[in-house]
Amino acid sequence: MNSYDYTYTNNWFDQLSTMSIGLIILSIFLFLIVLAALIFLIVAECKMFKKAGEAWWKALIPIYSTWTLTKISGLAWWWFLIDVVVAFTTTRFSSTDVSYVTGFAALMISFNYYYNIAKKFGKTGGFAVLCTLLPIIGIPMLAFGSAKYDKNVATDINGVFAIDGKLVK
Repeated sequence: MNSYDYTYTNNWFDQLSTMSIGLIILSIFLFLIVLAALIFLIVAECKMFKKAGEAWWKALIPIYSTWTLTKISGLAWWWFLIDVVVAFTTTRFSSTDVSYVTGFAALMISFNYYYNIAKKFGKTGGFAVLCTLLPIIGIPMLAFGSAKYDKNVATDINGVFAIDGKLVK
């Protein structure tokens, strides 16, 4: 006589818990990758500030780091105000069509900062595009590379998109 049990039970709860554990492990893994990238970028920005003659800790304070970035890039003070307003507007209206416009504005402001910073580190406009679109690559190259910051390099105080072209040192 055959003593095998041929009944099949489909326990959906066991399958669901197995999938949930897998998603939790994947989420933790992705979180650790993002956290490591964020820490690396913060350390690189601290090093870049130090190379530019500013205190490294200024990169750790959110709004003050933007003000310091404005000083390092040689832009006028009102670029800082525009950046703060755009950042607030982008986060406030994140689910509306306004966020597309402010997101593009934030990208242009970031390019404006990094264009002047790239010039002061002896790099080209193409490097500013790299720092704007892939800061995880561009900023560490400035921070840990051989580029030297020269505050005497002439940059436009009104930004790269300015019409009058007032260069200041």
